[in-house]
Amino acid sequence: MKVRFNRRWLDGATLLLGLLLLWLFARQINWREEFVLLGQIGPVPFLIYVAINCAIALFFANRWWLLLRGMGVRIPFGRLAVYRLIGATISLLTPGPQFGGEPAQVWLLARRGGVASSQAIASVALDRLLELTVNLAFLVAGILYTLWTDVLGAALDIRAILLTLLPLVLPLLLLFGLWWRGRFLTGAVQGLAERLPDGWQPLIPLGLLRSLAAGEAHIHDILRQNPRLVVVGGMVSVVNWLVLLVDFWLATRLIGMELNPAQFIGFVVAARIAILLPIPAGLGALEASQIIAAERFGLNPALGLALVLLFRARDVALALIGLWLAWRERVARKKVHIFEGAIDDHTIE
Repeated sequence: MKVRFNRRWLDGATLLLGLLLLWLFARQINWREEFVLLGQIGPVPFLIYVAINCAIALFFANRWWLLLRGMGVRIPFGRLAVYRLIGATISLLTPGPQFGGEPAQVWLLARRGGVASSQAIASVALDRLLELTVNLAFLVAGILYTLWTDVLGAALDIRAILLTLLPLVLPLLLLFGLWWRGRFLTGAVQGLAERLPDGWQPLIPLGLLRSLAAGEAHIHDILRQNPRLVVVGGMVSVVNWLVLLVDFWLATRLIGMELNPAQFIGFVVAARIAILLPIPAGLGALEASQIIAAERFGLNPALGLALVLLFRARDVALALIGLWLAWRERVARKKVHIFEGAIDDHTIE
């Protein structure tokens, strides 16, 4: 109970921090002008934008599907896309840098897709690790580009380069560790469990450790025996990022922003950094980042907030779709249980 209480307290504190940031930066906005900007979009262009983003959300299951096929697991792409959208919905509502829905993806893949838990863990973990690596690579490239163009008034020097490259080293070290030793994460978790007080030992079930060890073994085998699959997964991640950039550009055009390349990259970098903060959906931080970016580029800050409000409306629409899909999966699971129970009763009779 203590762990749950502390987690809830932390979630509430981060949410309050986000609301404080939203209040600090949004109070300088002329809201009448803001509503005019949003009203210029119109319902039809907005619905088209949401439909495009729904297609993008489903399309982004491509890397996960490819990894599973490389592991010899055949799952229909549409079903996998639904599982990923449900996981993305949970991640959107979870404090942290867009993580939180991975256990749901593993559970859906293992229980609904009939995949071994070790393979499910390996596929989700490797999928997210590749996504994190490429995300950080693009973020590092964007930061270096903004420093090089001096669009933010900051100089590019060796210290800035080294500081910017530091976050990218972490996922690369993790990939290297999985390639070199295989089960080092399981060893770390076991070491942590041994240091926990006696009453805390059940928090790390033995079955979870076994599944984690088996998942790491699968990733180790893939990195050793099929590195081409990982390379192709990285290339798919690059394509996904290019799609994200196109989507971001489309959003700026919908609200009437005309940006040069340096300004556009600046807005993208500011948004990605804000999303990485441990605040649910980056609430407040994302708004503040785009308002600050607009002010730095000499633009109307109302445009920055309008861009985020468009993103928020899109995310709400996608979250509602994700929640509906999760409800549908739950109903389908209940029907399966009822059907299996009826078969068992008939067999007994």
